[in-house]
Amino acid sequence: MTGFVLTRRIIRAIADLYRATQYVKSGDFSHRVPIEHRDQLGELGQSFNEMTGSISGLIEEQNKRQRLENEISIAREVQNQLFPAPCPRCPAWKSKPSCKAARSVSGDYYDFIQLSPTHVAIAIADISGKGISAALLMARPSGRAPQPDAHRWHGTLCTAELVARLNKHLVRNTGDDRFATFFIAVYDSATRTLRYTNAGHLPSFLVCHGKSERLDKGGMVLGVVEDYGYEEGSIVVGPDALLIGYSDGLVEPENVYGEEFGIRRLEESAVRLQGAAPLMVAESLMAAAEEWAGTPEQAMT
Repeated sequence: MTGFVLTRRIIRAIADLYRATQYVKSGDFSHRVPIEHRDQLGELGQSFNEMTGSISGLIEEQNKRQRLENEISIAREVQNQLFPAPCPRCPAWKSKPSCKAARSVSGDYYDFIQLSPTHVAIAIADISGKGISAALLMARPSGRAPQPDAHRWHGTLCTAELVARLNKHLVRNTGDDRFATFFIAVYDSATRTLRYTNAGHLPSFLVCHGKSERLDKGGMVLGVVEDYGYEEGSIVVGPDALLIGYSDGLVEPENVYGEEFGIRRLEESAVRLQGAAPLMVAESLMAAAEEWAGTPEQAMT
């Protein structure tokens, strides 16, 4: 009788396991083997149930990840369309923008605006944070901010006034935990003058005659204090001068000792590249940051 009972129990347990494998084979991972006894066969059934539960969780996680990747892909396409495709044409002016996101999308933003045959505006911004939320907020100043008339750039409107308007816009339309750094400059090829305002952004710098001059006049970041007065700076651009604008992703990569690449090394690299083509300058600076950190993750230059 003992042998008969044990045989029936073993056969029943094996049959339950076999039926469960058929459910798994059909793609149903919700089926569970009934556990009637806490013996070795019961432990085997429990192990099978835990295995199918783990597989079901992994499949669900993979499906969520796939949906997220599809959404990120759409966000990346939208973000790429916000960046200017053709660079403006202006006498004595050559440019090469480049954006390399640390993630699939980023909160970095840049733009070129042809104000007149001799006037070009350059803008660089960085929304606090990274990823999709920062990328979506990045679209707001590029698509909804108040745009001044182009002809006013030659008259009363200065870069500081424009930055003050954009600051008010962000304060009124974004949360208290969000802010943006912003740099804008207007280059006049007729007078070789560059007027700019830096709102808390990492300082762009102008390389000329083997020296680097940082463009740091302006004020605090955007989106914090609504009525804030910004300052406009001005500099004369010499022949063959090199203007470098960037975001934190280019200077924050760290080496194995935890030391950042930093602005000083970026300036030294740019000084050596003065006179090179814009494409070579952009690629060389990003390569220098990658070589320093041993990783290709940076945000934008």
